[in-house]
Amino acid sequence: MRLLRSGLTRPIALLALTAALGTSAACGPAESESAQPTKKLRIAATGADSLPFMAILQVAVDKGWFKEKGLDVSLFSGGGGGNTLRVASSGDADMAIAGNTSVVMAARRAGSDLKIVAPWFQVNDFYWITAKDGVDFKKAKLGFSSAGSTTELSVKALQKKYPGISTQGVGAEGDNWAAAKAGRIDAGWAMHPFVTEAEQKDKAKRLIAARDHIGDFPADLVAVNEEYAAANKDNLTAFFTVVDRAFDYVVQEPEKAAADLAPLLELDEEVMVKALKDTPEPAKAYSLKVDPQGLKNLSDLMVQTGQLKEPIDWAKSLDQSYLPADARAKF
Repeated sequence: MRLLRSGLTRPIALLALTAALGTSAACGPAESESAQPTKKLRIAATGADSLPFMAILQVAVDKGWFKEKGLDVSLFSGGGGGNTLRVASSGDADMAIAGNTSVVMAARRAGSDLKIVAPWFQVNDFYWITAKDGVDFKKAKLGFSSAGSTTELSVKALQKKYPGISTQGVGAEGDNWAAAKAGRIDAGWAMHPFVTEAEQKDKAKRLIAARDHIGDFPADLVAVNEEYAAANKDNLTAFFTVVDRAFDYVVQEPEKAAADLAPLLELDEEVMVKALKDTPEPAKAYSLKVDPQGLKNLSDLMVQTGQLKEPIDWAKSLDQSYLPADARAKF
């Protein structure tokens, strides 16, 4: 049984982050490269080796869907939050898909060279799972990943509703589950497919479904390097056209999608199928159609938890011009 995934055992076209940084250092300023027209698109994505809604990009690469649109896409798994975003703001990657709060804060920072262009995975699929019986979630000690993460936002929002909750930064899903089993925390955060795998193989119990308490919001946001976007608008439009196809593949053909995703995530295919079907509202989760209410909820939660002083004006903060026309929203 294996529940701790730290990376992939086979290269799925994930670039080593150090190699990317080393290349840019050797070739000169990364910003000048980003400003040039190109058919290459380098993407840093948090959890590309553990989350199906990120790994589906690799499926699209493997199936040649990006090549059909004339794109040469490279994908590497960022370290999360600021680490994922840093390579996009520096120009070592052209696009970053990372935790919602991290992207918001980074894009607002002067000189970040980032702009937000899309929400990503627009349902709240965060759970806190426990190895114990009879835990009162209103008094539980909950693990989260790290400062500035979506899981930190979630536990802070839960604390606002239930002041008896305490929290502790632990790390990734596997680390949280190990800490929960060891009794260091009462419950650790997890998403599908980790939830499904832990339930089936390790008798995990769901203590909290965050969606029931704090509503929906996008798990991640997509940010692009502004110089790259200015020079390569057609690339970004083509990227989202392919993503729309890939997301639809997951919703319409979950068994086939699971067969493609399972080896990338080192999962049993049966677990992957169940995980996709267990995901709340897959048609909403795997969709580019912008959910204004989810974005408003994200803004409200960031204000409530002290991460922002005033609500986000999404009409100004989200550039939807690269999305399919039917996916755009009015604010």
